[in-house]
Amino acid sequence: MKNFEKLDKMLWQALSSDNEPDDSLNRKIINKIGERNRMRGTNKRRLSVSAMVAILIVATSISAFAAWKLLTPREIAENLGDKGLAIAFDGEGAVSINQTQTIGDYKITLMGIVSGKEISDFKHSAEEIFPNRTYSVLAISRVDGTPMPHPLDPAYDEMSFLVSPFIKGQHPKDFNIFTMNGAGSWFVEDGIMYRIMECDDIEVFADRGLYIAVMDEFDIINSYKFNKETGEISRNTAYKGINALFDLPIDPSKGNYDEGEKYIQTLLRDDEEVSDEELPEIEDLLKDAVLIPESVQKVVPDKDGMIDYYFAEHKLKADIKSLFEEGQVGFSDSRFMDDGNILVFSRDDDGVITVMTYRK
Repeated sequence: MKNFEKLDKMLWQALSSDNEPDDSLNRKIINKIGERNRMRGTNKRRLSVSAMVAILIVATSISAFAAWKLLTPREIAENLGDKGLAIAFDGEGAVSINQTQTIGDYKITLMGIVSGKEISDFKHSAEEIFPNRTYSVLAISRVDGTPMPHPLDPAYDEMSFLVSPFIKGQHPKDFNIFTMNGAGSWFVEDGIMYRIMECDDIEVFADRGLYIAVMDEFDIINSYKFNKETGEISRNTAYKGINALFDLPIDPSKGNYDEGEKYIQTLLRDDEEVSDEELPEIEDLLKDAVLIPESVQKVVPDKDGMIDYYFAEHKLKADIKSLFEEGQVGFSDSRFMDDGNILVFSRDDDGVITVMTYRK
């Protein structure tokens, strides 16, 4: 299978923070997340997962480049099989940035960004509503030169990054990679991780100010500071994890205040509508679905209350508190879904948790 053919295969990953965000943020995360092939999480009573993001891992085997030489944004897009985006990164509308920040053990380089309509070969479902998209390219390496682990390396699962746009004047907990229909793809080559982050068009906010954030956990409340008076967003230098933050040098004349305001109001309105949505009972949801026997696994929470679930190409990490109320047994009201799979959780009287996948 070629690298770009793997673009049709999605993984799930739920990332949870030690600091639980409020229900409003939870609802936005759950209801707004979007990927090329979306996996969606729902909770009938209480939408209380800290974050969930579908991710795509693409292993690469292109010709070797010298370790000291970063691939170009065009080469990165080409390696992901996206010829259209590769051409866009060579176009006049692309912005070359090449700014590097060293946070902890990692060196993070924001290489470039480009925005436009239908410039990628891979259409995101959100394009039907917001046709213009923004794509940014980053490279992440270790300061000491140790290669980043390959996706097939077990150490890869212990490492996670999340790239998100922020808008000056808007609290990042409300407008981020999840609420702005984001997605991501990446690969490791010559010990360097290359990532492409995409989201709804942010160029429209160029007149206000924009940021690209890189986190190791979705812990926006603690990793960044928001100044309500100036609207500026900054790193929390006391934060122990990864919290890089780049000011985007985009020409302010590319912004459109009215269009930006219209977008903001649309997201806020959609959030209110979705919050009132009635989700189906799990018994009704599974009525026409078939349990995949090999998917059934009993899981044990770690010391932080997190459970890990792996099945085929799917990977899930979730906070047990987000799945079950205290003392709750039977099916959880939380479930994760994509077009063909439904991931559900149950807990018996002895506290044993079982995770299983149904397929329609």
